[in-house]
Amino acid sequence: MQIAMVGAGGIAQRHLSGLVHEPDVKIVGHVAPRRESIDAAVQRWSGRGYQDINSLLENETVDAVWITVPPGEHGAIEFALLERNIPFFVEKPLSSDRRTAEKIAEAIDQTGTVVGVGYHWRALDILTGVKAKLAENPARMVLGRWHDSTPPPLWWRRQTTSGGQMVEQATHLVDLARCLLGEAQVTGSLAGTHHRPAYPDADVASVSAALLRFPNNTVGVFSATCLLPSKDTVHLQFVCEGMLITIEQTRVIYDDGKEKRESRVGNDPFVTENRAFIQAVLQKDPSLLYSTYADAMRTHRLCHDILEAGRV
Repeated sequence: MQIAMVGAGGIAQRHLSGLVHEPDVKIVGHVAPRRESIDAAVQRWSGRGYQDINSLLENETVDAVWITVPPGEHGAIEFALLERNIPFFVEKPLSSDRRTAEKIAEAIDQTGTVVGVGYHWRALDILTGVKAKLAENPARMVLGRWHDSTPPPLWWRRQTTSGGQMVEQATHLVDLARCLLGEAQVTGSLAGTHHRPAYPDADVASVSAALLRFPNNTVGVFSATCLLPSKDTVHLQFVCEGMLITIEQTRVIYDDGKEKRESRVGNDPFVTENRAFIQAVLQKDPSLLYSTYADAMRTHRLCHDILEAGRV
């Protein structure tokens, strides 16, 4: 399988570090706007470099493409691939706005192209145990917190290019809650945007919170902030009868008040989701994906519902 990477940032490197070891996978191209980024990717991972998707597709034969660009850059890349029915794996969020992703989703439905989405929390191996626990002892409340510092990229600080923290970061927590509990409705949301001398160009909310209702009258409370000096809390918690289940990116903790039992993540979720996508492409079977585009759209819509409900 000949593959290409669109984007040359940290997430692209995260995927490539696993893909380079996959048997029968050959990296033939990299797309990025800056020449130095392209040259660095080519030198490290092999293949050839291009500054736009059309140049790549005119010069390379690719069987699948990974898209790891900032949220505001989605649209033209996906449509170029869909015109040629080339499968692709796209990182979340699907776009910084609602409309772009909706148009892409419609085109995917029309072409039947295999498209995977990078909600890698879904691929954590600890979820098997979590699902079993929740089946025995259902969650009555879910708490999602993404309390962190402000990421350095300039695009992250602007609403039009990132979508804001709920859409760009906390979407992982909203998505996993959806996967484990079912579809939710937003019942309330608040967001605050404050002037920050260190980031005078920022217009994304610096604090936000949302109240959601999941099936079986399960209450969801999600909060996010980028005001802190470093990452403080990034987790999803399920409040059950006599049990608190806390999912982090590296472990799950089961706390019954008497003892805390910890299970560490034993797999690399990026590798796991990439292998699932490769098999889905080879077998032309989207059911093998951890996240289809259509399912990821449900999370995308829900995050934008939170965003829009919080506007005053």
